[in-house]
Amino acid sequence: MSAPPDWLIDLGHSRIKWAQGHAGRLVTDSSGACPVDELAELELALGGKTTARALVSGQSNPEVVDAVSSLLLKAGLSLHAVTTGHPSLPVPPAYAQLGVDRWLALQRPWLEQRHGLCVIDCGTAITVDLVDDRGRHRGGWIMAGLGSLRHGLLSRARGLPAPTSEPFDLDQPATASARAIASGTLLQAIGGIEQAVLRCEALLGRKLTPWLGGGDAGPIAAELRRPVTRADNLVLHGLALAGAAL
Repeated sequence: MSAPPDWLIDLGHSRIKWAQGHAGRLVTDSSGACPVDELAELELALGGKTTARALVSGQSNPEVVDAVSSLLLKAGLSLHAVTTGHPSLPVPPAYAQLGVDRWLALQRPWLEQRHGLCVIDCGTAITVDLVDDRGRHRGGWIMAGLGSLRHGLLSRARGLPAPTSEPFDLDQPATASARAIASGTLLQAIGGIEQAVLRCEALLGRKLTPWLGGGDAGPIAAELRRPVTRADNLVLHGLALAGAAL
């Protein structure tokens, strides 16, 4: 009889994502997500699952880690914290202090592509990481994500309005401050990503089709003027591979 699937937990800065994994792959239709300060949905998802292990990655906030750990232990799961470089996976980290989420997110793209690539994650932070043709992580860039850009601006310039959530045309100058903030911060994020990818291409000597994921991948992919490979849950895919390697 085969072992039961693992419970995979990605502790992000603003959201917790989960799925089940077996033999290095995600179990179909097992993924979910909730805010870090609202764990009821995670608790509900854990109920009745026939899993034995939970693999956890990310998050330095001890209150969040403790709260999630308590739920997992209550569900009868043994906890395994995955750290950067352990267990050994195909793409080694460029440096020991690399965030485990960034490291895990590189693994599935490399296994599928097997030549140089870059991975962009658009969350609380936007990260762009480069893997060369030999499967070596060369490092990357960290930028403020869309929400972080907007929150930082409004916290320093308190007289400005909140950015609009209505559709806008990024190719046209905004004629209202709320739209100008929404479009300007999106343009800033896209510009930073594009500059990072151009530098990745210069290092590899060819054009790239970046892997793109994260909570803000949708609006960013819509405005990037280059093809991308949309890929959700890359950290969870990496955790599934880690589970197979443990």
